[in-house]
Formats: sequence, structure tokens, C-alpha cells
Amino acid sequence: MLTSNQQTIYDWLNDNLQLPLFAKAYKGAVDLLNRKSSGYITLVSHVGRDLMTILVKVVVNREIDKGWVDYKELVADFKDEWEDEWGEEGFHSDDDAPKEHLIPTEICKKVKDLIDEHKKGNLRDATINSLFFSDFLGYKDGVKIGKNFFQEWQKARRWFNKHAHLQKGDFSEIEVSEVKIHFQILEQFLYDAATSEFGRMRIINEILDETNR
Repeated sequence: MLTSNQQTIYDWLNDNLQLPLFAKAYKGAVDLLNRKSSGYITLVSHVGRDLMTILVKVVVNREIDKGWVDYKELVADFKDEWEDEWGEEGFHSDDDAPKEHLIPTEICKKVKDLIDEHKKGNLRDATINSLFFSDFLGYKDGVKIGKNFFQEWQKARRWFNKHAHLQKGDFSEIEVSEVKIHFQILEQFLYDAATSEFGRMRIINEILDETNR
């Protein structure tokens, strides 16, 4: 059973945005939270993550690069060629006579590719955040996002990313209590978007941000 606010979010996803799959996933996550069904933390986190990363890309019809950074694949590309001695202490920038490790150019290129992909991943995350706040919450044309407001978003998104996949062992008591807290943070953002409350919330958060300086 959805609350009034949750029904508003559901209707916004289903009717206004015409994304029934997202609406059903949201409703399913709410139901899992209420019932605490088996595996609910992972499943709710997965839905939360997708609502914070995929939803805005679908709505604005924009492809943001190609998928996520596959660190395992990038490292596997050169791990068998990496010499153990390259990981030992080499030299410091202030050494008079530095002892250098000569790493082959092709290995350096693969390490550079890894670093470049990591940078792209960070840029992609920033773009997704920017799109959500600009297209859903009205923060356009250089309008400043309140620091506390944005930190709440980031905190919830990082939590969902961390818990969206199966892991060894069970969740701690803290994690069990946190999943609902972070989902409620997401719901508040979705509700603000759904009800066009962003103007009022933006002003409040800007005032709070100035007060806390």
C-alpha cells in the first residue's frame, strides 16, 4: 500500500514520464521495504541506484558515454605483463641519483588507459548528477545547488551503488536500518520533482547553506 506521497511519485513515473517499468520497480522496492522480503536490501538498492542513474538519461534521451568502467578488464589487460619489481620502491622526486624502473611503453599505455577510463567515470557521474538537478529540480543557468541538499543526494547514491550487488556474508544491523533512510532520501528528491516543489526547496536549502557557513 503506497502512501499519498509515494502514489504521487508512482503516478509521475507511470503517467507523466510514461515509464511504467520504472514505476513498477519503484512500487516493488517500496513493497520490499515494507515486507522486508528475502534479499530486499540488495534489490531495493538496485532499484534506488537505477532511479538515480538511469531514469534521467532515459527522460532526457541522452547517452552518457558507454556503460560503467570495467576495472577488472582493464587491469587484466596488463596484469600478466606486470613485473613485481615495478611495484617495489623506486625513487623519490628529490633524490639526487634516482633509481628508475624502466616500464615498457605498451604497459604504460595500458596503465594510462585505466586512468583515463577512471576520469571518464568521474565525469559521467558528475553529468548524471547535473542532469537530475537541472532537468528534474530546476537548477539551471548557474543556479547554485545547496551544499547540504547535494550531499544528501550523493550519500544516498553512494550507498545504493555499494549495496546493489550480492556480497559475501550478511548485512550488519546498521545497514539494515540505513536502507530505509537512504530510500526515503531518494523519495524526497523524486517527490520534489513530481510535485514541482523544487523552487521552494531550493530557496530553503540555499538559506540553510548560507546559515551553516
